[in-house]
Amino acid sequence: MTSSSPVAEFADRRAVVETRFGTLQGVFEEGNYVYRGVPFAAPPVGELRFRPPAPVPSWPGVRDATRSGPASAQINSSNADRVRQLIAELDPGVPGIVSWPPYTPATYDQPNASEDCLYLDIWVPADVEETMPVYLYFHGGANAVSSGSFHLERGANLAREAQVVVVRPNYRMGALGWVHFGLLGDSLGEAVNLGLQDQVAALRWVHDNIAAFGGDPERITAAGESAGATAVSHLLTNPDTRPLIRRAVLQSLSPFNNWCTQWLPEAEQVARLYLDLLGIDDPGALATVDVERLLAVQNIMTRYVPADANVAWRPLGAVVDGAWVHEQPASYLSTPQPDLDRIGAEKSLEVIVGFARDEWQFFRGHSPTARHGTEQAVHAVAEQVFGDRAGGVLEEFRTLRPPGTVPGVTLSDLMSFEFFAMSSLAIAANLARAGIPVWVFQFSWDLPGLRGELRAVHTGDTPFLFRNYSEADLACWPAFEGIDRARLGRISREMGEHYRRFIHHGEPGEDWARFDESTGNVLWFGEDIRMCPGLLRRQQAAVAAAGIDSVEALDRILVANLRRQLGEAEQYRKDDRARRRMD
Repeated sequence: MTSSSPVAEFADRRAVVETRFGTLQGVFEEGNYVYRGVPFAAPPVGELRFRPPAPVPSWPGVRDATRSGPASAQINSSNADRVRQLIAELDPGVPGIVSWPPYTPATYDQPNASEDCLYLDIWVPADVEETMPVYLYFHGGANAVSSGSFHLERGANLAREAQVVVVRPNYRMGALGWVHFGLLGDSLGEAVNLGLQDQVAALRWVHDNIAAFGGDPERITAAGESAGATAVSHLLTNPDTRPLIRRAVLQSLSPFNNWCTQWLPEAEQVARLYLDLLGIDDPGALATVDVERLLAVQNIMTRYVPADANVAWRPLGAVVDGAWVHEQPASYLSTPQPDLDRIGAEKSLEVIVGFARDEWQFFRGHSPTARHGTEQAVHAVAEQVFGDRAGGVLEEFRTLRPPGTVPGVTLSDLMSFEFFAMSSLAIAANLARAGIPVWVFQFSWDLPGLRGELRAVHTGDTPFLFRNYSEADLACWPAFEGIDRARLGRISREMGEHYRRFIHHGEPGEDWARFDESTGNVLWFGEDIRMCPGLLRRQQAAVAAAGIDSVEALDRILVANLRRQLGEAEQYRKDDRARRRMD
C-alpha cells in the first residue's frame, strides 16, 4: 500500500517509531503523533483472497505512515453506478428495503477502498511521558461500510483530551470477510469467519506492538459501536482473546441484525444463495469474481426478507463454527458461565454497555409501517414474536409515550428494545451477577434534524464520544442539523470525562452508578446527563410476561420465523424460475 523510503531531512524525527516489522514515519497533527496505514496483516489479495490473515511482511528502510490505507471493498461513490447496474441485472425481485436512512451512503462514503485493506491508524498524544492506556475501537457499518479511517470517528480529539492511545483498525467486509463459503466444500475451505479473524489479528498486533508507541498492552480497552460492538463481544467470548482485553465498551450491540452472529444452517444457506445469484456452481470460482458483483449480491441479500419480517436475518455476520466462535456471544455473555465467575473473582474486566433509545429508526424508520402503519399492521409485526400476547405488549409500550402517539412510533420502541436494549440489559445483569463491574447508558437525545424523525437514533452518540462535533463534522450527520452545539459540547465533555476515567481507571466516576439487577441503574445520556434507576423495567416486564425472558428464547423465535421466511422465498424463486422457462 505505502512505499518505504529514507526519512526526509525535514521530517519530525519524534514521529519515527521502530516496530518489530520495520520503522514507521508518522506525522504531528492536532497535538498527537499520528501513524496511518500501518499494516497488521499481509494484503488479503491474489492467492490470499478468502484466506485467513497472514503475518505482516517486514519492510526495509522507513515506511511512510502519513496516509491511511484503503478501506475494505464496499459500495462507494467510485463504483456505485456499476454496482447499481449489476444489482438490476441480478436482483430476482426480493421484497426488502435498504436498512439505513438515505443519507448514509454519503456520510460513510469511502472512495479509497480496496481488497488490500488490513491497515490501522494510531493517534498518540504528544508530550506524555508515562505509558498510556489504549483505546482499540472497531468501527461499525453493518460489516458493509465505513473504515478505521472514517473521518467522523477520527481519534485526534479523544486521544489528546483523554490522554490515551487510540487505535482504529480496518477488517474485511461484505462477502470477502463475512460470507462463509468454506462451509460449502474444500475449494475455499478456509473462508469461514475471515472478518473476525482480521479483528483478532488487529487485537494481537496491538497487544504485541503498541508499547513502541507509548501504549500499555496490559491496559487495552476494546470498544466498538454496532458491528464494532459485535466484534468486541466475540473477543470477550473467545478464550484466546479475552485475556488480551482489560476493559470493554459495547455500544449498540444487537444479536439479531444483518451483521450479527448466525447459526451454521443459515450461514450455509447464505453462502449457497450467493452462488445461486452469481450463477456459480463451484465456490472456487469466487477467487476471481469481480468484487463489484459480490457487492451487488450483498445489497440483494441484505434486502432478502420483507421489511416487516420479525426475524433474525444475519447474512453478513460471523458463524458459530466451533473454532473461532464457540457460542453465540450475546447468549454466552447473558447467561451464567464459570469463566465469567472466574473473571469477576480475578477483577480483570470492567465493561460499559450502551444503546440508543430509538435504535430501530435507523434501520426501519423509513419503512411504510414505521412511517404511517395502522394499528393492525403494527400488531402483525409484533404478533410474529409475541403471538396472542402481542396486544398486551404493544399496549404497555404505548403507555410509555404521550397520548396520540402514532402506531409506528410504538413499533419502533418495541423493535428497538427487542433488537438492542433487551440483550444489552441481559448482558449487563449477568456480568454484574458474576462480579464484573458494568455501567449502562441509554443515548436519549431527540436529534432535531430531518424533521426530528430519527429521534435518539443509532449512531447518535458517535460525535459526542469521539468529541468530533465541529460545524463541518455535523454537516455530515443530517440528524444533527439545528442542534444546540454549545450544549452538545458540554454533554460531550461530560461523557468524555466518564470515558476517560473508565479507560484509565476502570470506573467512570461516582456520578455514574454501577448497574445491578436490584437498582437497574441506567445513565440517561441526552440533553442532560442523570441517573435513571429502573429506566427500562416496564419494557422488560412486558416482554418477559409475554414469554420472552432471555436472549436465547428470543433467538429461537426469530430464527424459526426466519426459516419460514426463507422457505417461502425459496418457493417463490422456484416458481419464478419455472415461469421464466415457460415464457
